[in-house]
Amino acid sequence: MQSNNFRNKEIVNMPPDLEGITRPQKDEKTKKFTFLVQGLGIGTAPMRISINAENQAKAVKYIKARWKDCKLKLV
Repeated sequence: MQSNNFRNKEIVNMPPDLEGITRPQKDEKTKKFTFLVQGLGIGTAPMRISINAENQAKAVKYIKARWKDCKLKLV
């Protein structure tokens, strides 16, 4: 169901913030990974993000779920 209450369509198209999609499951053993995220838009500076995940592959999965067309670099 689409909502028309949002001014910005980007907010509507964002993935839901759910366990296993954009963040780890509750009570999972996690480590902190830090990435440099680039390519979020034209003229935007790179963003450094720290994310808790079970492993590096899942950390990449969680970031790609939020920002599909970004370039990642592990710091």
